[in-house]
Amino acid sequence: MALASKILGQSQIKPGQSHGFRAKPSQENTKPHSQAQLESLVFLLQSRLDELQGGSDSSIYSSGSQYWGRTSPSARSSPFSEPSSNDISPTLSAFASTSQSSPASNALSLPPYGEYSEKPEKEPPRVMIIALLQYFLPHATQFGFFLHPIRFKESVLPPFHLGDERRPSPALIYAAYLWGAHLSQSPHILPSAPYFLKRAQRHITANEICISNPTHLLQTIQAQVLLSTYLLRNNQFLEAEFHLNGAATLALGYQLHKIRSSRPASPPLLGVPLLLGEEVYPAAPADGIEEGERIRAFWTVVCLQNHLIFAANAASSSAAFCLLGSPGMGIDTPWPFEIEEYERGGLRAEYRGQETIRRFLTCVEDPTLQQRNQISTLHAKASFLLYRAMRLSASWSPALNAPELTAYQISYTWLDRRITAFWESLPPLVYAFSYADSATLALTHGAAIPLHDSPGACDEEARKKCVFAARGVLDVLGDAGVGARGAMHPVVGALCGAACGVLMDEVGRVRMRVRAEAGRVGREEEEEMKLVAEVRAGMVPMGVYAVGCPLVEYQLRNLRQRFETM
Repeated sequence: MALASKILGQSQIKPGQSHGFRAKPSQENTKPHSQAQLESLVFLLQSRLDELQGGSDSSIYSSGSQYWGRTSPSARSSPFSEPSSNDISPTLSAFASTSQSSPASNALSLPPYGEYSEKPEKEPPRVMIIALLQYFLPHATQFGFFLHPIRFKESVLPPFHLGDERRPSPALIYAAYLWGAHLSQSPHILPSAPYFLKRAQRHITANEICISNPTHLLQTIQAQVLLSTYLLRNNQFLEAEFHLNGAATLALGYQLHKIRSSRPASPPLLGVPLLLGEEVYPAAPADGIEEGERIRAFWTVVCLQNHLIFAANAASSSAAFCLLGSPGMGIDTPWPFEIEEYERGGLRAEYRGQETIRRFLTCVEDPTLQQRNQISTLHAKASFLLYRAMRLSASWSPALNAPELTAYQISYTWLDRRITAFWESLPPLVYAFSYADSATLALTHGAAIPLHDSPGACDEEARKKCVFAARGVLDVLGDAGVGARGAMHPVVGALCGAACGVLMDEVGRVRMRVRAEAGRVGREEEEEMKLVAEVRAGMVPMGVYAVGCPLVEYQLRNLRQRFETM
């Protein structure tokens, strides 16, 4: 909390306020954000962008629907609808334009890298940059920001031109601006988001070709994560997965899964020499904070992959390139801590470990690390359990032979017990209901839903556990403070949607029992009314999460249609 307060100045977040909640700016901090000043700032920004682009891209302010980076929901980019050839990543379009000189693709073509490295690029005015950071940084962690926020803010603001080594990479800077514009939901700032998205993606493409130092490589991973989360939030799964795969490739190539490993160093993975032009091994971090950023980077990518799979409801197809599912890859990197913990020194100098996930599953973790279970650690573990439940559920098939069915049942029983044990082990801190606390608890409940909602778990006990888990998700995410936490990760809305779906399925089962057992109509109808009320109440927080989030808006719309015809 002290860290968040330091980032935003004296009045952006008040003492005792969870950083998962929107802080109310004081009068002093609202002065730079008056309507007249914002209008003049945006006018100045648009004028500068028009000069930079030569008028070619001016339509992004007046006709967002014609731009591939639109923030409105798109049925074509949803996994629940037919794919379209138009729904391709702009970065893919950039690569395609290098081989096809069609005039229609000129606007998305990748400019020469020298255009970024030699010509100073114009940015928004400093006052607007500060405003964008004030919108973004209070919520940055929940959208996958793993870098040290104070260092980031201090390095963004110095008066060096874009691309200067003393500033973060241009891709990361524009990704932060993008999130600031998006979270502002201001009619004066929001129209700039498509331009920031376009710039961030162009710079990422250039960075992947010309990465020259480990710091910018880590920043490129951060930019990819922010873009992927933004695109997921905007219901653009293909583009989100594309950027996330880029982040995962760099994480593996940079050996981020082998931090503090007790095993001998292994060669780079996934053709890193082809990507970067030479073999890359991680240099020693400059300090504990930098090492913490690397650890947090790896687990952030892992968690985002799990969340994207869950939100897409595609445990088999979207997991084609999943870090947790990569064959033969042992993860030795320790679980992540809060960034403040690395400020205090982080890991012991002598610490070395291996098989982090296997040790967690078998409950033989390093006791000195286990005693320091922090919310980041618990969040990563809960996300992993969700992944395991999705993968196990997807592995069931009615065509399983006897040995395969036995193996499935053993895995099912064991994972059920492990999820329950983890849930029971969560410390009282989790019930404080900050964003990170509530998301972790919801993920833990959510892991039980795909496990017990699988066709392979069709007994009465599994059904009861599934309903209990659904109610747990809604209890956590539907508390009284939900209105103050509208800016949340899109997986939270997906968890609410899954929980409401389970309860609606249960309504159908109750109605079937009413028809089959006429003598117990009164009791069954009472249960049905309770379930219907719970579904209706569960859609309330989804309505809050849907503000500015087309993915949750799309899921909520489908839920309401199903509810009305139930």
